[in-house]
Amino acid sequence: MNTYIIASLIVVQSTIIYYLVRKWLEKDKTKEKYVPSSTWTCNGIPIIPGYPHIEKSMTALTMAPKFVNWLTKVLAKKEMNISAVTITDIDWFAPKPTPNKLGFVKYTLGATDPKTDRKIPSTIIFGRGNSVAVLIIVKVLYPQQDYLIKDKQYVLLCEQMRPPIGQKMKEICAGMMDAEGNIASVALKEVQEETGFIINHIDELIPLQKIIPSPGACDEEIELYAWITAISLREFEEKKRKIYGNKSENEEIQLSFMELNDYINGGAELTGDVKGECAISRYMKL
Repeated sequence: MNTYIIASLIVVQSTIIYYLVRKWLEKDKTKEKYVPSSTWTCNGIPIIPGYPHIEKSMTALTMAPKFVNWLTKVLAKKEMNISAVTITDIDWFAPKPTPNKLGFVKYTLGATDPKTDRKIPSTIIFGRGNSVAVLIIVKVLYPQQDYLIKDKQYVLLCEQMRPPIGQKMKEICAGMMDAEGNIASVALKEVQEETGFIINHIDELIPLQKIIPSPGACDEEIELYAWITAISLREFEEKKRKIYGNKSENEEIQLSFMELNDYINGGAELTGDVKGECAISRYMKL
Protein backbone atom coordinates (compact mmCIF):
# COMPACT_ATOMS: atom_id res chain seq x y z
CA MET A 1 0.00 0.00 0.00
CA ASN A 2 2.78 2.36 0.97
CA THR A 3 4.58 1.50 -2.25
CA TYR A 4 1.42 2.33 -4.22
CA ILE A 5 1.03 5.72 -2.49
CA ILE A 6 4.67 6.59 -3.07
CA ALA A 7 4.38 5.64 -6.74
CA SER A 8 1.24 7.76 -7.11
CA LEU A 9 2.96 10.75 -5.51
CA ILE A 10 5.90 10.35 -7.88
CA VAL A 11 3.52 10.33 -10.87
CA VAL A 12 1.71 13.44 -9.60
CA GLN A 13 4.99 15.26 -8.96
CA SER A 14 6.33 14.29 -12.37
CA THR A 15 3.13 15.55 -14.03
CA ILE A 16 3.34 18.88 -12.19
CA ILE A 17 7.00 19.30 -13.04
CA TYR A 18 6.32 18.47 -16.71
CA TYR A 19 3.47 20.99 -16.82
CA LEU A 20 5.56 23.73 -15.20
CA VAL A 21 8.55 23.13 -17.47
CA ARG A 22 6.32 23.13 -20.55
CA LYS A 23 4.72 26.41 -19.51
CA TRP A 24 8.11 27.94 -18.88
CA LEU A 25 9.37 26.87 -22.29
CA GLU A 26 6.27 28.22 -24.04
CA LYS A 27 6.56 31.52 -22.19
CA ASP A 28 10.23 31.79 -23.05
CA LYS A 29 9.46 31.05 -26.69
CA THR A 30 6.98 33.94 -26.92
CA LYS A 31 9.72 36.26 -25.74
CA GLU A 32 11.95 35.36 -28.67
CA LYS A 33 12.70 38.50 -30.67
CA TYR A 34 11.38 38.49 -34.23
CA VAL A 35 14.18 38.50 -36.78
CA PRO A 36 13.23 39.36 -40.40
CA SER A 37 13.99 36.67 -42.96
CA SER A 38 15.54 39.16 -45.39
CA THR A 39 16.74 42.76 -45.68
CA TRP A 40 15.23 45.69 -47.55
CA THR A 41 16.56 49.19 -48.22
CA CYS A 42 15.34 52.42 -49.78
CA ASN A 43 17.72 55.27 -50.61
CA GLY A 44 20.36 53.38 -48.67
CA ILE A 45 18.28 53.30 -45.48
CA PRO A 46 17.34 49.92 -43.92
CA ILE A 47 13.58 49.38 -44.08
CA ILE A 48 12.64 46.82 -41.43
CA PRO A 49 9.36 44.90 -41.03
CA GLY A 50 8.17 45.11 -37.45
CA TYR A 51 6.15 41.87 -37.66
CA PRO A 52 6.32 38.68 -39.77
CA HIS A 53 3.10 39.34 -41.71
CA ILE A 54 4.49 42.62 -43.08
CA GLU A 55 7.30 40.88 -44.96
CA LYS A 56 5.03 40.09 -47.93
CA SER A 57 4.55 43.84 -48.48
CA MET A 58 8.15 44.96 -48.11
CA THR A 59 9.33 44.69 -51.72
CA ALA A 60 6.33 46.62 -53.04
CA LEU A 61 6.66 49.20 -50.27
CA THR A 62 10.31 49.98 -51.04
CA MET A 63 9.29 50.53 -54.69
CA ALA A 64 6.15 52.56 -53.96
CA PRO A 65 6.48 56.14 -55.28
CA LYS A 66 4.60 57.54 -52.28
CA PHE A 67 7.04 56.01 -49.79
CA VAL A 68 10.18 56.59 -51.90
CA ASN A 69 9.28 60.25 -52.50
CA TRP A 70 8.65 60.83 -48.79
CA LEU A 71 11.99 59.35 -47.76
CA THR A 72 13.86 61.18 -50.54
CA LYS A 73 12.37 64.50 -49.47
CA VAL A 74 13.14 63.94 -45.77
CA LEU A 75 16.74 62.95 -46.49
CA ALA A 76 17.25 65.97 -48.76
CA LYS A 77 16.42 68.34 -45.89
CA LYS A 78 19.41 66.97 -43.93
CA GLU A 79 17.82 67.82 -40.58
CA MET A 80 17.80 64.21 -39.36
CA ASN A 81 20.22 61.32 -39.52
CA ILE A 82 18.01 58.30 -40.18
CA SER A 83 19.50 54.93 -39.27
CA ALA A 84 16.42 52.80 -40.05
CA VAL A 85 12.67 52.85 -40.71
CA THR A 86 10.61 50.16 -38.98
CA ILE A 87 7.24 49.38 -40.58
CA THR A 88 4.49 48.43 -38.14
CA ASP A 89 1.42 48.41 -40.41
CA ILE A 90 0.45 48.85 -44.07
CA ASP A 91 -2.82 49.28 -45.99
CA TRP A 92 -2.97 48.86 -49.76
CA PHE A 93 -5.56 50.23 -52.16
CA ALA A 94 -5.43 46.90 -54.01
CA PRO A 95 -6.05 43.18 -53.30
CA LYS A 96 -2.30 42.55 -53.10
CA PRO A 97 0.77 44.76 -52.51
CA THR A 98 1.26 46.96 -55.59
CA PRO A 99 3.75 49.88 -55.61
CA ASN A 100 1.35 52.34 -57.28
CA LYS A 101 -1.49 51.39 -54.91
CA LEU A 102 0.09 52.13 -51.55
CA GLY A 103 -2.54 53.41 -49.14
CA PHE A 104 -1.41 54.12 -45.59
CA VAL A 105 1.73 53.18 -43.67
CA LYS A 106 2.56 53.36 -39.97
CA TYR A 107 6.23 53.37 -39.10
CA THR A 108 8.88 54.53 -36.64
CA LEU A 109 12.21 56.16 -37.32
CA GLY A 110 15.57 55.54 -35.79
CA ALA A 111 16.75 59.14 -36.05
CA THR A 112 19.23 61.54 -34.45
CA ASP A 113 19.96 65.25 -34.65
CA PRO A 114 23.02 65.69 -36.92
CA LYS A 115 24.23 68.64 -34.84
CA THR A 116 23.99 67.10 -31.38
CA ASP A 117 23.78 63.37 -32.19
CA ARG A 118 20.88 63.14 -29.75
CA LYS A 119 18.01 60.80 -30.39
CA ILE A 120 14.97 62.52 -31.87
CA PRO A 121 11.75 61.73 -29.91
CA SER A 122 8.18 61.27 -31.18
CA THR A 123 9.21 59.36 -34.29
CA ILE A 124 5.98 57.38 -34.77
CA ILE A 125 4.61 58.42 -38.16
CA PHE A 126 1.34 57.89 -40.01
CA GLY A 127 2.27 57.96 -43.68
CA ARG A 128 -0.79 59.15 -45.56
CA GLY A 129 0.76 60.97 -48.48
CA ASN A 130 -0.11 64.36 -49.91
CA SER A 131 -3.50 65.74 -50.92
CA VAL A 132 -5.12 68.48 -52.98
CA ALA A 133 -8.03 70.72 -51.96
CA VAL A 134 -9.97 73.16 -54.12
CA LEU A 135 -12.01 76.12 -52.89
CA ILE A 136 -14.82 76.35 -55.46
CA ILE A 137 -16.65 79.66 -55.70
CA VAL A 138 -19.89 79.41 -57.67
CA LYS A 139 -21.70 82.40 -59.10
CA VAL A 140 -25.40 81.63 -59.57
CA LEU A 141 -26.92 83.51 -62.53
CA TYR A 142 -30.58 84.36 -62.11
CA PRO A 143 -32.95 84.55 -65.14
CA GLN A 144 -33.04 87.90 -66.93
CA GLN A 145 -36.70 88.39 -66.02
CA ASP A 146 -35.69 88.41 -62.35
CA TYR A 147 -33.69 91.61 -62.90
CA LEU A 148 -34.41 92.77 -59.36
CA ILE A 149 -32.48 89.78 -57.93
CA LYS A 150 -28.72 90.15 -57.99
CA ASP A 151 -26.55 87.19 -58.92
CA LYS A 152 -25.12 85.53 -55.82
CA GLN A 153 -21.79 83.90 -55.07
CA TYR A 154 -21.49 80.72 -53.02
CA VAL A 155 -18.75 78.49 -51.65
CA LEU A 156 -19.38 74.86 -52.61
CA LEU A 157 -19.03 72.36 -49.75
CA CYS A 158 -19.00 68.58 -49.98
CA GLU A 159 -20.94 66.91 -47.18
CA GLN A 160 -20.00 63.32 -46.40
CA MET A 161 -19.55 60.95 -43.48
CA ARG A 162 -16.18 61.07 -41.72
CA PRO A 163 -15.88 57.89 -39.58
CA PRO A 164 -12.83 59.07 -37.53
CA ILE A 165 -14.98 61.79 -35.95
CA GLY A 166 -18.27 59.88 -36.14
CA GLN A 167 -20.24 62.46 -38.09
CA LYS A 168 -20.78 64.16 -41.43
CA MET A 169 -18.70 67.21 -42.32
CA LYS A 170 -19.03 69.99 -44.84
CA GLU A 171 -15.68 70.54 -46.50
CA ILE A 172 -14.17 72.03 -49.61
CA CYS A 173 -13.46 69.51 -52.36
CA ALA A 174 -10.32 67.43 -51.68
CA GLY A 175 -8.59 64.19 -52.58
CA MET A 176 -5.38 62.21 -52.14
CA MET A 177 -2.48 62.62 -54.53
CA ASP A 178 -1.89 59.85 -57.06
CA ALA A 179 1.27 57.71 -57.14
CA GLU A 180 2.96 60.06 -59.61
CA GLY A 181 2.29 63.08 -57.39
CA ASN A 182 0.49 64.90 -60.21
CA ILE A 183 -1.18 67.68 -58.27
CA ALA A 184 -3.15 69.41 -61.00
CA SER A 185 -4.60 66.28 -62.61
CA VAL A 186 -5.75 65.01 -59.19
CA ALA A 187 -7.45 68.34 -58.51
CA LEU A 188 -9.35 68.17 -61.81
CA LYS A 189 -10.36 64.54 -61.24
CA GLU A 190 -11.54 65.09 -57.66
CA VAL A 191 -13.59 68.15 -58.60
CA GLN A 192 -15.42 66.21 -61.31
CA GLU A 193 -16.01 63.14 -59.10
CA GLU A 194 -17.16 65.03 -56.03
CA THR A 195 -19.08 67.94 -57.58
CA GLY A 196 -19.84 67.17 -61.22
CA PHE A 197 -18.06 70.34 -62.32
CA ILE A 198 -15.52 70.03 -65.13
CA ILE A 199 -12.38 72.14 -65.09
CA ASN A 200 -11.21 72.26 -68.69
CA HIS A 201 -7.63 73.30 -68.05
CA ILE A 202 -5.26 73.42 -65.09
CA ASP A 203 -4.59 77.10 -65.82
CA GLU A 204 -8.06 77.84 -64.42
CA LEU A 205 -6.83 76.84 -60.95
CA ILE A 206 -5.60 79.63 -58.68
CA PRO A 207 -2.71 78.34 -56.49
CA LEU A 208 -2.98 79.13 -52.77
CA GLN A 209 0.16 77.25 -51.64
CA LYS A 210 0.24 74.33 -49.22
CA ILE A 211 -0.63 73.65 -45.59
CA ILE A 212 0.73 70.97 -43.25
CA PRO A 213 -2.21 70.19 -40.93
CA SER A 214 -0.70 67.64 -38.53
CA PRO A 215 3.13 67.52 -38.68
CA GLY A 216 3.42 65.99 -35.21
CA ALA A 217 2.20 62.62 -36.45
CA CYS A 218 1.35 62.70 -40.17
CA ASP A 219 3.38 63.42 -43.32
CA GLU A 220 0.44 64.91 -45.25
CA GLU A 221 0.84 68.20 -47.10
CA ILE A 222 -2.26 69.69 -48.73
CA GLU A 223 -1.91 71.83 -51.85
CA LEU A 224 -4.66 74.47 -51.91
CA TYR A 225 -6.30 75.96 -54.98
CA ALA A 226 -9.28 78.15 -55.79
CA TRP A 227 -11.53 77.89 -58.82
CA ILE A 228 -14.34 80.21 -59.89
CA THR A 229 -17.26 79.23 -62.08
CA ALA A 230 -20.81 80.31 -62.92
CA ILE A 231 -24.02 78.30 -63.37
CA SER A 232 -27.70 78.98 -63.96
CA LEU A 233 -30.28 78.92 -61.19
CA ARG A 234 -31.67 75.69 -62.65
CA GLU A 235 -28.26 73.98 -62.54
CA PHE A 236 -27.79 75.27 -59.02
CA GLU A 237 -31.01 73.64 -57.82
CA GLU A 238 -30.18 70.37 -59.61
CA LYS A 239 -26.77 70.11 -57.95
CA LYS A 240 -28.30 70.50 -54.51
CA ARG A 241 -30.51 67.46 -55.15
CA LYS A 242 -27.96 65.14 -56.73
CA ILE A 243 -25.57 62.70 -54.97
CA TYR A 244 -21.95 62.68 -56.14
CA GLY A 245 -18.79 60.70 -55.40
CA ASN A 246 -16.76 57.77 -56.67
CA LYS A 247 -19.14 54.80 -56.70
CA SER A 248 -16.26 52.28 -56.71
CA GLU A 249 -15.17 53.76 -53.37
CA ASN A 250 -18.76 53.88 -52.03
CA GLU A 251 -18.61 57.65 -51.74
CA GLU A 252 -21.88 59.49 -51.17
CA ILE A 253 -21.41 63.24 -51.33
CA GLN A 254 -24.19 65.77 -50.96
CA LEU A 255 -23.37 69.26 -52.19
CA SER A 256 -24.03 72.20 -49.93
CA PHE A 257 -23.69 75.89 -50.78
CA MET A 258 -22.88 78.70 -48.36
CA GLU A 259 -23.05 82.32 -49.45
CA LEU A 260 -19.54 83.68 -49.97
CA ASN A 261 -19.94 86.55 -47.52
CA ASP A 262 -21.24 84.18 -44.84
CA TYR A 263 -18.34 81.81 -45.43
CA ILE A 264 -15.85 84.66 -45.12
CA ASN A 265 -17.46 86.06 -41.99
CA GLY A 266 -17.38 83.06 -39.70
CA GLY A 267 -18.94 80.31 -41.79
CA ALA A 268 -15.62 78.68 -42.61
CA GLU A 269 -14.73 78.40 -38.93
CA LEU A 270 -18.10 76.86 -38.11
CA THR A 271 -17.55 73.99 -40.55
CA GLY A 272 -14.37 72.94 -38.71
CA ASP A 273 -12.67 72.36 -42.06
CA VAL A 274 -9.13 73.71 -41.71
CA LYS A 275 -8.55 73.36 -45.45
CA GLY A 276 -11.43 75.66 -46.17
CA GLU A 277 -10.42 78.19 -43.51
CA CYS A 278 -6.90 78.46 -44.87
CA ALA A 279 -8.03 78.55 -48.50
CA ILE A 280 -10.55 81.37 -48.05
CA SER A 281 -8.12 83.37 -45.94
CA ARG A 282 -5.44 83.15 -48.60
CA TYR A 283 -7.91 83.76 -51.43
CA MET A 284 -9.11 86.98 -49.84
CA LYS A 285 -5.52 88.25 -49.73
CA LEU A 286 -4.99 87.88 -53.48
